[in-house]
Amino acid sequence: MPDALQWRLWRSGINVLWRFARDQRLRGAAVLFVVAVMWVLVAGLVLGMLAFLGQPEYVALKQRLVESLLALFFFALFFLVALSDAVLVWSALFRTRSASFHASLPIADRTIFWAAFLEGGFWASWAVSALAVPLVIALATEAHDPLGYILVAGAAMAAFVACCMAAGSLLAMLLARAIPPLRRHARTFLIAAAALAAALAWLVIRSYEGEDPTHVIGDFIGRLRFAESPYLPSGWAQQAMAASLSGRWSTAVHHILLLVSTAAGLAIVAEWIAARRLRRDLDALSGRSEPTSGQRSRPWQLIPLLPADLALLVAKDIRVFLREPAQVMQFSMFFGLLAFYMLMLPRLGHAFRDHDWWRPAVSLLNLTAVAMALATFTGRFVYPLLSLEGRRLWVLALAPWPRERVVTAKLVFALLVGLPVSVGLVAMSGLLLELPTAVVAYQMLVIACMACGLSAGALGLGARLADYSEDNSAKLVAGYGGTVNLLASLVFTALMIAGAALPLVLHHDRAAWLAGIGWTLGVSWLWSHLAMRVAWSWFGRLDASAASGPQR
Repeated sequence: MPDALQWRLWRSGINVLWRFARDQRLRGAAVLFVVAVMWVLVAGLVLGMLAFLGQPEYVALKQRLVESLLALFFFALFFLVALSDAVLVWSALFRTRSASFHASLPIADRTIFWAAFLEGGFWASWAVSALAVPLVIALATEAHDPLGYILVAGAAMAAFVACCMAAGSLLAMLLARAIPPLRRHARTFLIAAAALAAALAWLVIRSYEGEDPTHVIGDFIGRLRFAESPYLPSGWAQQAMAASLSGRWSTAVHHILLLVSTAAGLAIVAEWIAARRLRRDLDALSGRSEPTSGQRSRPWQLIPLLPADLALLVAKDIRVFLREPAQVMQFSMFFGLLAFYMLMLPRLGHAFRDHDWWRPAVSLLNLTAVAMALATFTGRFVYPLLSLEGRRLWVLALAPWPRERVVTAKLVFALLVGLPVSVGLVAMSGLLLELPTAVVAYQMLVIACMACGLSAGALGLGARLADYSEDNSAKLVAGYGGTVNLLASLVFTALMIAGAALPLVLHHDRAAWLAGIGWTLGVSWLWSHLAMRVAWSWFGRLDASAASGPQR
């Protein structure tokens, strides 16, 4: 990579840190506080799990269960980081204004690719530190040689992140080739994807039919074995961590070298594709094929049961969303993870079905998992919506409705997407665990209220901390405002989960039911009302400079 691009990447990082340290000290302190809170929470969770497994009845399976949970952690983390990196690299190479500018310069395609590779990898993997660092430190209490373990585990984590970055960059280059035919055959692709998902669900359901687990922990370990595949980078990272815990340094180094060599091979293939296709793919993606007469005359399909103005705005949001392949890919990633969780529910429910005390506890954990997935959805897709409207606001200002109506339409859009999936997952969890109907209905009410509160909170902070000069939604989410929104979502989720746990803790007492329902409705209404007032107020007073962008 030329020295100029290296200097640009290095200098931009220094400028960000310097701005936080000198000009935005409050924001810098807030980011550090959020990271510290996440570290404490993750470390506390890991230490609590280790203490629980240290009980006499679980000691024999402790090491094996820790290895299985590590495999599941790396399995999920690999897809999260790789897909996020693919979206960021694809956006940097083909969608942003800087992509066209770099393509017009006398710079080799390889150089442009490596600059996007490093920048996208930084934005996609910074959150790994919030999970990996406290995990590595907490597991050091179980290590044979704590100092050596920390060094080797740190190297394994770095190699794993590099492998995720390389896989994401290769996926970004392949995505650039796949988008034009996908646009032409979108309906066929959706039908094929739905059929594949249905077939996968059928195979997973068939895999546990007729089984009768005799031990919860043993069955749980057996059902997580898929994440330990020796052909996946997540399995290599898990083996390196497990080997470093027990002091088997040669095994750990072997799996680290597997990660490094795989990362290098994937990156070289991605660079080879970029050197031959980057500018041609950019030209193909920058244009749009001429629509046919049938497509040109097709009217907008408005959302039924909504007022005409809201239906029109929601239809506009859906159409804009579908035109952005990067967001469609992340949307697919989000619901793919939810679908994976949905397929895992029968496995976990089957393991705990004969334990009356565990079933409510597992249902509460499932509710928490769905809530965190919903918080991820609102943080990634709902929070940037108002900032991305800044350059189009002059168009919306010509419409015969106030700007506050735009905010309301964003809320309706978020609820139409997030509410059915989250409520359906919680209902499936309760039915698979054979909970009483009242408990299932109550948890469905809780997740519905959480969908409203999380969506409204993301819009409120998205309007208050808007950045109308940024056109990359991934950078908006990874910035200061996205971090604050994440912290606020965690606080709101904790408040709502406390209300959901109240009837279970008090053994379904009538007063506990009334208190839980009142708490759920009250906290959700107050949070949503205050957040929407902030969103209406700040988006309505948008200064003229933000809306004049397209006119300059």
